[in-house]
Amino acid sequence: MPSKESDTLLEADPGRRPDHETPESTRIPLVLVVDEDKQIWQSLGELLSDRYRLVVCASALDGVAAFTEDTCAVIIDVRMSGQDGFWVCDQIRKAQPEVPVIFYSAYQDEKDSFEVINAHRPFAYVDKHGPAQKLLDALEKATRIFQSTLRSRRIIERLQRRRQEAV
Repeated sequence: MPSKESDTLLEADPGRRPDHETPESTRIPLVLVVDEDKQIWQSLGELLSDRYRLVVCASALDGVAAFTEDTCAVIIDVRMSGQDGFWVCDQIRKAQPEVPVIFYSAYQDEKDSFEVINAHRPFAYVDKHGPAQKLLDALEKATRIFQSTLRSRRIIERLQRRRQEAV
């Protein structure tokens, strides 16, 4: 059952919040954050809310439930009670294999980094104690690449539909 805190939605200027009629290239990217630590939510909200719409979840289960096709990137804490961040990554990848996942953790040494990279293919693995700019850079690249991928996929789908209609 979703927790009340997981319903917390931090978003960029609500007056600029895009709807589904807004051209994709002008949308503010939607980023899902899965972390149990409310202080992390607040600091990420301050850091990211002027550039991204943020949906913040307090548990692995809530994070998986909150994932949508509009999500452009996912920031996941590795260590959480119950299911861990690696499990969240695996579940989200079942729904959307190409979505960029950024592990954001204070426990880089908990698992062998090569094992993590090979098993979960994160876009980035950022240390919470490191410079915030590393997270900003990784998230900027991740959302830009993923939005480009989605645009290309939609163009291909449109062209295929047109081709089928012409036949």
